[in-house]
Amino acid sequence: MKRLLVLILLFVVSQMSAFAASEEVKICCSWGDIAATLATPDKGSDSAVVIVAGSGPTDRNGNSGLNLNTYAYKRLSDGLVEAGYAVLRYDKRGVGGSVIPAEQVPSLLYDDYVADAERCVAWLREQGYKHIAIAGHSEGGSIAIEVAARGDVDGVVLLAAPGYPMDEILMWQLSEQLLPTHFALMMSAQRIIASLKRGESVAEESVPKELMSLFHPVVQPFLMSSMQRNPCALIAQCAEPMLIISGGRDIQVTVANGERLLAAAQSAEHVVFENMCHVLKDAETADRVEQLLGVYTNSQQPLTEGLVPTIVEFLNRVIIK
Repeated sequence: MKRLLVLILLFVVSQMSAFAASEEVKICCSWGDIAATLATPDKGSDSAVVIVAGSGPTDRNGNSGLNLNTYAYKRLSDGLVEAGYAVLRYDKRGVGGSVIPAEQVPSLLYDDYVADAERCVAWLREQGYKHIAIAGHSEGGSIAIEVAARGDVDGVVLLAAPGYPMDEILMWQLSEQLLPTHFALMMSAQRIIASLKRGESVAEESVPKELMSLFHPVVQPFLMSSMQRNPCALIAQCAEPMLIISGGRDIQVTVANGERLLAAAQSAEHVVFENMCHVLKDAETADRVEQLLGVYTNSQQPLTEGLVPTIVEFLNRVIIK
């Protein structure tokens, strides 16, 4: 009985230590507060990593109300902290705890998300971190590239980041989903994308209901601003060391995107995990439906084996902890 009580006490103490190493923080901005989690190793560190989430309402843990339940960013953070790095992961503006008034949502632009990522890097500098890397997933990878091109980071990790402009990515993704069975809907999508690329909004009544979640007038300003970015032109401006990671079974951002980024980068390396899908976990097949139902919703599935060690090895080479 006494031994059991000791074990329980040790467990409680260990949980208290883990809790103490993870702090909920608010990062003050001109528009309000970025809600974030700062996780730190027990021994402390002067090196930190900012994790930038992917597109849509994806939160700091890698989940969303759109049937996405992965905890991918939380797992990545845990692995990096275990390796000795502090990690800041945050909710993007308008997502989770980073609340903005509803009337401001239609005016959100790509630049706003870049500014918030820059603010997170600056906040870490204010806390005394000397070495900072930025890790962006999917659309967050494009944001990470732009932060690196503009400012003050020591290394960049791109996880399933697009190598083509947003309009081309959308065209490819929609063609994979809609053709050949929904040709008319694909033509409507092509027309809408072409208008947004030109900077011309599309009236709500002109958007088919099947495409409304993607092209609703509320999100069109953001789409128009993001379509003006060319990730390869931006990455060519970055001198920071970069690790580009792609998944061989990614149904959203193919390996070709990573290869394209590598060709344009000044200093980068490209690692492909053959079985990894877009949410940084292994998938048994490249079938879209099977992945969406079996991997994107599986909060218990671990990250692809070798992913965290590969990132840690890169960081250890480019950052002095």
